[in-house]
Amino acid sequence: MTIEKELEIKLKKVRIFMDENGYGGVLFGAQPNFSWLTCGGDNQIIHGAEIGFVNILVTGDGLYIITNNIEMPRVLAEEVRVKRFKNLEYVWTENGLKKMVDELSGGRRIASDYSFPGAVNEGSSLGLLRVPLTEAEVERYRKLSRICADAMDETMSEIKPGMSEFEIQGVIGGKLLSKGVYPVVLLVGADERIFHFRHPMPTEKKLKRYCMVVICARRWGLILNMTRLVHFGVPPDEIKSRYQSLHRVDMAYITATKPGNTMNDVFLAGKKAYADEGFPGEEFKHFQGGTCGYLTREVGLSPGGRYVIQDGEIFAHNPTITGTKIEDSILVRGKKFEVLTLSDKWPSVEVEYGGVILRRPEILVR
Repeated sequence: MTIEKELEIKLKKVRIFMDENGYGGVLFGAQPNFSWLTCGGDNQIIHGAEIGFVNILVTGDGLYIITNNIEMPRVLAEEVRVKRFKNLEYVWTENGLKKMVDELSGGRRIASDYSFPGAVNEGSSLGLLRVPLTEAEVERYRKLSRICADAMDETMSEIKPGMSEFEIQGVIGGKLLSKGVYPVVLLVGADERIFHFRHPMPTEKKLKRYCMVVICARRWGLILNMTRLVHFGVPPDEIKSRYQSLHRVDMAYITATKPGNTMNDVFLAGKKAYADEGFPGEEFKHFQGGTCGYLTREVGLSPGGRYVIQDGEIFAHNPTITGTKIEDSILVRGKKFEVLTLSDKWPSVEVEYGGVILRRPEILVR
């Protein structure tokens, strides 16, 4: 798929949305949507900011990049690979964006993906246009998965007892950043902190025997999610037993994540599996996952969730049983599942559940 074809598919979605809802234009400023429409570009300067410094305006017959004179040269050279955009630049000292949008919209009603003066904030509805990913986006996701899996494999093979969680964070973070991948979430838990906290932000605590590393990592706007565990010496029976149970809960979630099922269907499958394994209620002790793309989770996995899973979606569920966790980014195609983030180097086991057999990660023992 060419980048021009990818853009055409996305513009068609936006303009159908405009026609169905009576809008003369849509203004995009949120980073996920900028990356989506530019097919992998970025409008951020401040990492973590919801709104970037470059906007895109889509009208019935126009497509515009609008930004100030500081950002335009770099954006055109490095972030926008499609020549179809018309570029509109204003001096940074002026409120040029508002003036240009008003002129281009010609008084017509417009929507935006953030709170913009005179526009209707349709952020949630516009986010749904990103689903499902195009073939080109899936291929970029595969490339990102290989980068991240390699970085994680290397990190968990290099870290040593006595290193602080901060130091371990530096190892994995450095490997990702050196490949142009930004870790939007990076968690490191050592020893008892894995049992006490589901989201262990790195601290000065030094690793003794057991370590968990979690990443949500972004490149080309796409965000990948994965978790790995390493134990120095044979893990205690408690950890091994819980991790074996977690494999079955994990597979219950995976096999329920199929086109046509709702998020509630998936959640209930995991809830039943937790109970069957002797851990009822564990599903309420941690966020359980959801679908992925340009956010860490596009749609979260929750009880009562009405969102219907589409063919070609990528998801990452992250079930936990106190002291253990498992997480991979996975593509669903019909009745088949492609685990994107599990490398051939990482120790794994084939797990069967409901007639589906998948390789799932083990705890690395060093």
